[in-house]
Formats: sequence, structure tokens, C-alpha cells
Amino acid sequence: MKSILKIIKTTFLGGILFLAPLVLLLVILEKGYHIIQKITFPIISHFPKVKILGLAIEEIVAFTIIFIICITAGLIARTEYAKRLIEKLENGILSFIPGYSFMKKTNENIMGFESNENLKVILVPTDAGLQFAFLIEQINEDNFTVFVPDAPSPWTGSVCFVNKKDITEVGISQKEALACIRKLGLGSAALLKDKL
Repeated sequence: MKSILKIIKTTFLGGILFLAPLVLLLVILEKGYHIIQKITFPIISHFPKVKILGLAIEEIVAFTIIFIICITAGLIARTEYAKRLIEKLENGILSFIPGYSFMKKTNENIMGFESNENLKVILVPTDAGLQFAFLIEQINEDNFTVFVPDAPSPWTGSVCFVNKKDITEVGISQKEALACIRKLGLGSAALLKDKL
């Protein structure tokens, strides 16, 4: 019974962590759209009331401005100054949000962004047997910090400190491991063939 409640709790929390950034993005875009609509309305009101593909000129101009702002922000984010600023923000504030670093690296990996820090997939022993884990950092010559994700939601899990001798390298990508975890191990036969 406890394991069923744990799966429900983990799945629920995983759903929240998945939906929260999407909802936040939609709220930000909606607010931005309304602000830009108010700014452009005095200019657009002089244009004829024409609709293109079901959208009024006012809406098209607002979408175009939002698109240009997003492109400009993306270009600014690539500058060294912005990268340093983001790093300070992440290290000073965002690192205190549980799971932020792991979610950021995972999302970068899933979306195909280049990341300086790719999480290496390994297997570590647990009470139930070997389990997927992500190598976070090396503590010293013989010990490592690893994150052992829960299934089916890899957004929660445990931080463990593992001796080098207990680590089994598997040579699979983070994306493949996360997909296998979400599917409750389905596909692990192909992933781990000749690796155990």
C-alpha cells in the first residue's frame, strides 16, 4: 500500500514539476501580449480593420513584437555578460530550489541544447538491486555524489554518496535513461544488453 501511495505521490509531484514551467510560460506570454496590445493599440487604431487568417492586424503586430522580443532576449542571453549574470542568479538563488539544477540539465539534454555539464548515467547498488543514477560530482579520488531518480517520475529521488567500486558505467545517454525510468524499466533489456 505504501509503495502505491509513493508512486501516486511521485507521479503527482512529477506532473506539477512538468506543468509549472509551462503554465508560467503561458502566463508570461499572455501578460506580455496584453501589455504589447495596449502599447500598439493607439498606432494600430489608424489602420483599417482587416483580418488576415482570422487575426486582426492588432494581434499580428502584437505577436510579431513578442517574437522579436524573444529573439532579442535569446541573442542577449548568448553574450558573456548575460551568461555570467545567469550563472550568478542560478548559484545565488535558483540553486536553493529543490531539483532546479537536475531539471535544468535534463531539459537542456531533452531539448538538444549544448550543456557544459552532461550528467553521466551509471548504475549504483540499492537495497532492491542496481538502479539508474546520474553522476553529479566527484568528492575525492574514491567517492562520488550521485542522484538516484525515482520511477516513474525522475524529478524526485535521492542524493547518495557512492564509492567508486560500487559504480557500474553503462554508456547510455541521459535521455535514454530518463525514458526508461518513465516507462518503469520498459526497454531496459535493449539499453543494458551486454553491459551487466
